[in-house]
Amino acid sequence: MPSLAGSFLVSRPSLQDPFFKQAVILLLQHGPEGAFGLILNKPAANKDLPFPVYVGGPCRFEGFLLLHGHREWLDEDKKEKTIAPGVYLGDAHSMEHVTDGKLDGDLQFRIFAGYSGWAANQLENELGHGSWSVVSASSQHVFKTSPEELWEKLAPPTIPEPSLN
Repeated sequence: MPSLAGSFLVSRPSLQDPFFKQAVILLLQHGPEGAFGLILNKPAANKDLPFPVYVGGPCRFEGFLLLHGHREWLDEDKKEKTIAPGVYLGDAHSMEHVTDGKLDGDLQFRIFAGYSGWAANQLENELGHGSWSVVSASSQHVFKTSPEELWEKLAPPTIPEPSLN
C-alpha cells in the first residue's frame, strides 16, 4: 500500500470506539513500520494556556505537537516538514510565534497533546474492515473548518436503510 501520510483518516459511522467515533485524523507518517497522526476535531479542556489545545489521540506525548499554515516559519533547510499542501509540522521556533503573545486572526495553527499511533499493518487492517475513509488533506479543512463541523464535512455519504414498511 502506498503511504497515506498527508491524508485525512475519517472515521466511518460503523466505527463505534468512543475515542475515535466521528474522528478526523491527519496522518503525519505512514509506512511498513506503522502510522502516526493527530485527531483534528477533539478539543481538550484547557484553562491555563492562552491558546486552544486538541487531544491528538490516546497515546501520551511529553510536551506538545504543533501544526501550522505558515511556510515563512520554516527554515530553508527544513522544508521536509510539509505534511500536506499548506500544512507544516512546527518546531520550537514555530512555537515561539504562537507563544509570543501576538496572536491575531491571521495565525493558522493547532496544538496537540497526545497522538494516534498504529503498529505495523494495524491501520491497513482497520482500513480493510471499513473503519476509516481516506480523504485528501487540505489546509482549509485543518485551519479554517471548525472542529465541530469537520467530521460532517468530510464523512462519506451513507446510504439510508430502506424502510421495510
